[in-house]
This record gives sequence, structure tokens and C-alpha cells, in this order.
Amino acid sequence: MSSPTHAGEKQPLLPRRGLGQTRETATDHSNRILFPKQARARKAVAEFRKKTRPPTPWEGRVGMHLPVDEIDIEQVAQSVTGWKALSEFEVVRLFPDTTTTSSSTTQQPQQHGEGEELPEIFVFSFGACIFWNFPNEAAEKEWISQTLLQELNECCGDSYKDDEIQEAMDSVSFQYYAPPAAAAAAENNNNNTSQPPIFTIKRDVCTLSTKESGEKLAVSFALAKSSLLSLYELRVQQVIERNSHLPEEMVQKGRVHMSTHDLTREIGRLFLVKHGINLDQSLIDTPEEFWEDDRFESTYDTTLKYFKITKRLDLVNERLDMVGELHNKILEENHTHHAVVLEWIIIILIVMEVLIEALVLVYEKS
Repeated sequence: MSSPTHAGEKQPLLPRRGLGQTRETATDHSNRILFPKQARARKAVAEFRKKTRPPTPWEGRVGMHLPVDEIDIEQVAQSVTGWKALSEFEVVRLFPDTTTTSSSTTQQPQQHGEGEELPEIFVFSFGACIFWNFPNEAAEKEWISQTLLQELNECCGDSYKDDEIQEAMDSVSFQYYAPPAAAAAAENNNNNTSQPPIFTIKRDVCTLSTKESGEKLAVSFALAKSSLLSLYELRVQQVIERNSHLPEEMVQKGRVHMSTHDLTREIGRLFLVKHGINLDQSLIDTPEEFWEDDRFESTYDTTLKYFKITKRLDLVNERLDMVGELHNKILEENHTHHAVVLEWIIIILIVMEVLIEALVLVYEKS
């Protein structure tokens, strides 16, 4: 990854943000029959689950944010202050430097049980930031605004738009595996059914089998991908909304009054979104970290499955294919209409030529 340029000479780091630059505001159309608005159900269900979950001795917070489209993690590791940094491949792990004192009280870790769990941040090269054990969303946003976007501004690419940042935000809870009570443990030992702790995620609570940062990193990779996919889902929804009036117009008027130039531009926007989703290595590929250490790859796979990454990708592509099919039908209709117009022009010219020849013959005979 290239190092950042001097102040005032900062250049784009990734072409991906071109999607946001070419996107136009969705037109407000009353008809949404063929392209219903996508429901953001997961976050609503998550809030309900938080209210209905049985109480636990302690739960920490995991916050997901996607503020920018690119981060130079090597430069972050070198430039960040107040935090120790460990970088590898496409992610840098930040944890508090206990030799310094943070100036912000909102970034202090939560307390639980027998001791204090320090906060951690996993910063990914594609712009995602996963916060572990920060007290609340406000503290996470404060770190992003004060540290990432100010102190480390030269390490960042372009910021996403407010609606995209909001859509990519999410959170879950985490806790550490607690061994069973002594009586239950004795019974398990007698029955030879004792099992080693395993990672689980249920009702938006991650139960970590260890306290190793590698396990948190595996979960963070999956959470970061879910956050990035949420952004693409929003862009797909905006494509759908921008084109949702076209089928109704075809029904009411028999054809869509859209020039080939405008239609070609819309097809181009559609391809930008589709290529961004299917060619983004950060979203598709297995992280390189698991080629070096695959102990927690099953944790990563479990989290991906919980957030239904594969199904969501398939659904996004199906929706884009539907819009693409609509564009192809309109383009085909425009070509057919253009061909019909040309045929009528030729017929009219032939008729005019015949009439002129007839008038010439009549004039010559007279």
C-alpha cells in the first residue's frame, strides 16, 4: 500500500468511492410494487433481542463502523498516539498504551467481574473499524472523529456519505466462556461428556472461547464484512428506488420515454455497483491471516454464517440482475422503436419519390 502524500496533495486511494460520486439522489416515486423497499430488519430485531435477553453477569459491546473507504494501516500503526499497534496484512490491532493517560473519559473501558477488560480496536484497510469493549456508540464515534479523521487524517481515504455511514453501523455484545458450576462439571466428568469451550453467537451475543486477540480478530473480520455489505445493500436499494417508476410507466404508457444516452448512463451506474460488490476482495476473499494461523477460522465462518453474508450477497446480485433485465428490455424496446421510426421514414421517402415521379409524368404528358 502506498504511503500518504503531504498535506494539500492527498490523492484518492481507491477507485471504489467513484460509486458515491456517480450516484444521484433517488427520485421519489409512489409506485413500489415491483421493487419494494428493502427492510432493515436485522437492526430492529437486534434491539428487540437486547430488551428480551435474560440477564448475564457481564457483557461487553462490539461496535461496527465504516467511516471511510480506505485506510493506510501501516501509517496508522506508525502515527497513532496513546495506543499500541500491531499490524499484519490488511488490519491493525490497537490496544491502550498503559504508560499514557487518555484525555477522553468516554473511551475508558467497561468494568466487569474480577478485573478490567481493556478496549481494543481493529482497523481494516478497506475502512472498517471494529471496537471492542468501548462503553457506548458515542465513545466510538468520538475516537473516529478525534483520532481517525483528525490526528490520522492523512492515513484515510474519502469519507462516505452520512446515510451510508449510518447504514453500515451496527453492534453486538460479547462475553467470555464461563465454565459450568462445580456440580454440573462433576456430573459431566462422571459421564465423560465434558467438552472444550467453543465459540458461539446467539441472539447477537458472541461467546468467546478464549481471551486471545486472534479470536476477536476472526470475529472482527466477519463483522467488518457485514458492515461493508450493508453499505452496498444501501446503494443497491438506491438503484432500485431510482428505477422503480419504470415498470409502471411501461404499463401506463406502453413504453418508457428515456433516451438511449440516459439509459446507458443508468446501466453504467448499475455495473459500477455490481462490479464493486463482486470484485471487492475485502468482501469476497478469505482473509490472508487465516493462511498463517487457522486456529480461529471456524470462528470467522460461524460469524459469517450468523450474519448470512452469502445469502445477502446472492440476494443483492439477484436484485441487480432484475434491474439489469429491466434495463435490457427498455434498451431493446428503444432499439425496436427506433427501427420502426426508420422504417416509416423510408416508407414516407419512397411514397414521396413515387408521388414526385407521378407528378413529373403528368407534367410531361400535359
